[in-house]
Amino acid sequence: MMYSVVWFGLSVITCCSLAGPLGRILGVIDYPDGGRHAHARPTPLVGGIALMVPLVLVALAEAVWYGPSGTIFLVLAAAGSGFLLLGWYDDRDHVPPGVRLVISASLCGALVLLQPDLILTEIHLAPDQVVRLGMIAVPFTIICLVGLQNAINMADGMNGLVIGLAAIWTGCLMFYAPDQLQLYLRFMLLGLLILLPFNLRDSLFLGDAGSYSIGATIGLLMIYCSKATGSQLPMLTVVLWLFVPVADCLRVMVTRLLSDRSPMIGDKNHLHHRLKRRWDASHALVIYLGLVGIPSLVAAIWPVATEPMLTLVVAGYGGVLWLTRRNVVAARSSPGLV
Repeated sequence: MMYSVVWFGLSVITCCSLAGPLGRILGVIDYPDGGRHAHARPTPLVGGIALMVPLVLVALAEAVWYGPSGTIFLVLAAAGSGFLLLGWYDDRDHVPPGVRLVISASLCGALVLLQPDLILTEIHLAPDQVVRLGMIAVPFTIICLVGLQNAINMADGMNGLVIGLAAIWTGCLMFYAPDQLQLYLRFMLLGLLILLPFNLRDSLFLGDAGSYSIGATIGLLMIYCSKATGSQLPMLTVVLWLFVPVADCLRVMVTRLLSDRSPMIGDKNHLHHRLKRRWDASHALVIYLGLVGIPSLVAAIWPVATEPMLTLVVAGYGGVLWLTRRNVVAARSSPGLV
């Protein structure tokens, strides 16, 4: 166990330390342009690679260890590697948004068919109120996974944000995950915590390779943990965990449509943009992560607090939007969903 932890940690640290050469070899350097890409210097987009390549190897090793009962690890390995490749290609050559959505949906469809237990067959609105999805179960599951993936990708505009969110969700999942998944989650949390200081120092960015693969992995883990543990992980708890980034994604897309703009054309109206215009970057990061993390952890520890915590998050999100309502920047053209 100790050797595997050391190996994993050193692998992530080595990739992060060699981010510059690795980014040049893979052709994924993000150059400042004075617009959306306003960082100070060219920055390698290799954070996702540094995390997910060792994590995929962990998943493959666990799939071998658990044999036929470890199909979920094959799914996690396929998701990590598939979306890592899609994101890397997008970082390098910019895949058109429509094409990217089709590929993402196809990959998610293949993954849930590989592990049918991941299909959301019903929605629990209340303990005694269940909506059975029937024939739309598979497309509904794919929409949820792709939607979460794009919400996380849209949130990836401030150093430390997506890494912090993923660390919060991974920690929350540990309260509900079966024993079989605990080691994988610990490795994932360790990798995220190693990445965080490199990302905060502008040494590397996650890139689309990171946001796509992390988004897909988190989505699959949430569905699996919810279904593997029966009703112990309520749907309302998952809604609480994901509310802020998903609600912000929907708000931004609706705002674009109401302004006669394509929902796939980027702007600087995301919550993290608004926070950074009102406060400095470090305070903006703490506010965003606090808005998600504190209620999520409280509800994970005390499930009975889920409903009041959700009410608090909705009110907090609305309050932050009101406080940052001034000086909303108009949309700027962008090659993809941001």
